Amino acid sequence: MVYKGKFYFDRKYHPGECEVDEDNHIYLTINESDINGYKEKIIGDASNKQLTLYSCRLIENGIGYYKYQVSYMVKNFINVKYKNVDLNKHIQDFRFTFEPLCEWLGFNTIEKKDDEIKFNIPNAVNLYNNNGLNITIKYFEEDSFVDKNIIKNIEVIPYICISSDKVMSIKKITIYVQLITKFFAILMGYSGKVKKILFHKMYQGMNLMGNLEDELVINIDFTNCYDVRKGYPMFNLRTYFKDLSDDISDMFNKWFSLYFDKKYKEAILFYFSPYGDRTIEGEFLTLMKCLEKVSIAEENKLEKQNKNRVFNKILNDFYKKHKEELEKELKNNNFKREYIKNIEKIHEDIANAIVYKYDNRITLSKRIKDADKNLILKETFNIKHCTRKNDNYSVYDYLANTRNYYTHLDNSEYIIKDEYIPCYCRKLEKLFVNKLLNFIINDKEYLKERLNIDRYLTIYDYKDI
Repeated sequence: MVYKGKFYFDRKYHPGECEVDEDNHIYLTINESDINGYKEKIIGDASNKQLTLYSCRLIENGIGYYKYQVSYMVKNFINVKYKNVDLNKHIQDFRFTFEPLCEWLGFNTIEKKDDEIKFNIPNAVNLYNNNGLNITIKYFEEDSFVDKNIIKNIEVIPYICISSDKVMSIKKITIYVQLITKFFAILMGYSGKVKKILFHKMYQGMNLMGNLEDELVINIDFTNCYDVRKGYPMFNLRTYFKDLSDDISDMFNKWFSLYFDKKYKEAILFYFSPYGDRTIEGEFLTLMKCLEKVSIAEENKLEKQNKNRVFNKILNDFYKKHKEELEKELKNNNFKREYIKNIEKIHEDIANAIVYKYDNRITLSKRIKDADKNLILKETFNIKHCTRKNDNYSVYDYLANTRNYYTHLDNSEYIIKDEYIPCYCRKLEKLFVNKLLNFIINDKEYLKERLNIDRYLTIYDYKDI
């Protein structure tokens, strides 16, 4: 969408146009000369809209034009000032929607009875209510134009509604949108573009404009797919609300805790990152990293420390038992006195070095094996998928070798062939998705059933590979 008009900054009006693309990237082009630098805020009257642009950074300029990249924008008809306060920075409630939320919810919003059509507004669905933050799903009636000059329709659309007893910054709003869309993405299989972020003008807890709302556009692609999957919406959704409705609030609370848990945060961010490597080997490495991060997060640190202490004790007990024998052997081999004099210190260093080196570490192949409780990898593995055969290697060893090959360029002959990497990416993703869903859904059989009929994750199960 392009908005043409006049934009006010540096105490004067400048002709220009603001463009917002499909991924909410915002660009402002000013059609003048001799303009420089960063602009914290630019206000414009363009295409019958008033636009307020924030954090405008100059990225390109030429003869007669300057192009800025904009961090976020408020789009409305009327910009109300109240006691010189910028109300766009006093947001206490907002709502947004995205695909395929309506399909996942599955509510019938139109009722036909005796040739009469009525709209059905489903009850609100409560997701979260804690620490002054309330998150619900509500349905709203909206006008939709097929053609502004011909047909006007009414749609009933579900929105995620967030309200807080504290003012929310744009950064906080961004975090909440990401948190929520990722929750639904893991349940649905993906979440599409965020269509609108609408908010009321608030000041000191008061709604100043009644039902009128401003639209907030943030320069971020909130789409939650690891890659751009053409045709992905053709596939079935992973789960549906009707099966989870009784536990949806409990599930969201678990997700809320998991999302902000430092141990798991990296794995979740890696998986959903829109900035990841788009190559096949890049996707493979990302999924291996995600599984490794979750495995490390699940480790029992106390148990590991206890094992290290026991290991150290066994080494020291062995030394004490054979101390005299060791000293005698050193003398017989003409070692200097200081070796014998400091033998206890030397042994302590050796024991600590051994414990540090081995540290009861879990190998990457063991981590992947532990994640493969349903034998997704093992049962579909074929040695023909690999460059060379080694009877001592399992599928997990081959995957670990392949990761090391792509990461460190290890010269290993026992790796997965390039043409089979996409297949193993889907299977590794299935393991990781299963891990995340196990944190929030208690019904293991339901999960297994849904993942087994997830057409995207099982796309390679339907053909002979």
